[in-house]
Amino acid sequence: MRRIHSIVLGLALSTAAVPLSAQLPGMGLLSNRKPLVQVGFGGGMSVPTSNAKEAFENGVHGRGFMLLNLPGLPSFRFDLSATKFDWKEALPGAPATMTGESLVLGGLGNISINLLKGPIRPYVMAGVGAFHIRNQLQTSGEPDESSSQTRFGVDGGAGLAIKIKRLEMFVEGRVQNVYTERGVIDTKSIQTVPVTFGIIF
Repeated sequence: MRRIHSIVLGLALSTAAVPLSAQLPGMGLLSNRKPLVQVGFGGGMSVPTSNAKEAFENGVHGRGFMLLNLPGLPSFRFDLSATKFDWKEALPGAPATMTGESLVLGGLGNISINLLKGPIRPYVMAGVGAFHIRNQLQTSGEPDESSSQTRFGVDGGAGLAIKIKRLEMFVEGRVQNVYTERGVIDTKSIQTVPVTFGIIF
């Protein structure tokens, strides 16, 4: 009889340990923690704003990034991006036969903060970095001209990620601004609003 009681007691304790383990730190919650390192890829449209919209058509961009998720801290995000803009035909003082394009390569370090936890995750982010801008100018009957420069820049934005099994689909909008040589934001600097759709692994 004592042996039967011991078996029943052991089964009861084993059954109770399952839901209990889901509530203990470092046990059941481990499956809900984000991976330490994640990578993401995306692309979309970049809309020029301020004075930049007078020179550029809407552009397209691609973006890749790595997320570092440290427990108890905001996520650290490292972005690489490439954006292509076509120049508008009617640039002030430009000949009618002139066309051009600009390629903007960016490298940024961001802090990303989740506003909510769960399968639907809104977040905000802000960061600093460098932008390499290459301009290519074509005029009918004349050799092509090109110029390039590297400038310091800042950006910030917000996004929404939706978890689907082991993957996350996301959409985000950012505001980017390239600093002038004086180190202050100028209304004539390149200001854009990239809207990105993508996936996080």
